[in-house]
Amino acid sequence: MIPAIVLLGLLASAAWAIPAGAAETITCSLQRTTGEFRGSCDVPCLVNALAIDIDGPRPGASCNTPPRNVPSALQEIAPGKFLGAMEGKFPEDPKRFELLTSKPGVAKTPFGWFALQDASVSGDTMQLTISAGTQLPPTIDDIRIVQRASMLLADPAKWNRQDDRSCPPDRQSWSLFCALQQATTEVSGGVHYRQPALQAVRQEVAAAYGSHVSKHRLMEFNNDESTTLTEVQGVLTKAQAKLESRLRR
Repeated sequence: MIPAIVLLGLLASAAWAIPAGAAETITCSLQRTTGEFRGSCDVPCLVNALAIDIDGPRPGASCNTPPRNVPSALQEIAPGKFLGAMEGKFPEDPKRFELLTSKPGVAKTPFGWFALQDASVSGDTMQLTISAGTQLPPTIDDIRIVQRASMLLADPAKWNRQDDRSCPPDRQSWSLFCALQQATTEVSGGVHYRQPALQAVRQEVAAAYGSHVSKHRLMEFNNDESTTLTEVQGVLTKAQAKLESRLRR
């Protein structure tokens, strides 16, 4: 007999504060099927537009369309840890969706890493409330990821200027995107597309070179014929400084 209500996460603790009045909230309703929960999540317009950064909504960003309903699924792989899939903004985006329900709860989505505000199961229905008004702060792993990516790109002969966002394991040269992917794998054991380290680099690219990028910021900045390796290293240095200033100790 399934308990009427099983609390998975409760409210996110004060380890990271949810901004007062934050309107960007992802809500999910999933139904228990064989071995997992399946359903969908409503993703607010600004979140779906990838306009939420470490500091909150990107300056000047606005959106007035209804939330986007995206297919989602989760399976409990360990006590308090769920892993599954959520459709991202673009069809080619990795769909990894991870929940850590112990306090403070974390939701790692294709749109960013956010505070899990509430998670509960009633009967066969899982309900999630994810506070998506700001990206979660970084950890020391994010600093290490950016440092390692910088090392991979230290040799101009190994800089790949023709990135296609495909990162095979036997590559001999590195684009900015693939260097960050490789560094994430080495440091954290796997790739999270919206890892705070990657988000910080994207934010720096958009701030300094916004006129050169639109859809895939890391690839377009890397491939732009006017981009120099010094500028790539400069973006990584600025991203590391921002991450260090926000480091959650």
